Amino acid sequence: MKFTHLLPTLLAFGAISLSSGVIAADDHENHEIIEKVMKEGLKGDDSPLALVLDGQATAEDTANLDKLIKTMKGTHAPKGDQADYDTKVAELIAAMEAVAKGDTSDAARKRLDEAANCKACHSEHKPKK
Repeated sequence: MKFTHLLPTLLAFGAISLSSGVIAADDHENHEIIEKVMKEGLKGDDSPLALVLDGQATAEDTANLDKLIKTMKGTHAPKGDQADYDTKVAELIAAMEAVAKGDTSDAARKRLDEAANCKACHSEHKPKK
């Protein structure tokens, strides 16, 4: 009789443990995606973003940056309001996509520069170390 009560409890505990592991894996993957975009695409004076903003990037470099930035779609805010984070990511993707599709006007590059503003996102969404 006691076993019938123990089994559902063990199953529930197992399900919670498994889902916790999945969440941890998702958090790690989320962090990896964001970090990769920042380090490989946006950070530094010689980054692909800097080359695009300066009009120095090749079409291939621009397309690769566009593809890299789009990997952020669906990531979740490490900290702060998810809706605000989603808005910032969507604007970054849209601004990059416009340039990648050929709009290299000053206005398009300014929009991309503003959307890629590190501090705007970090102050709200980057966890403190």
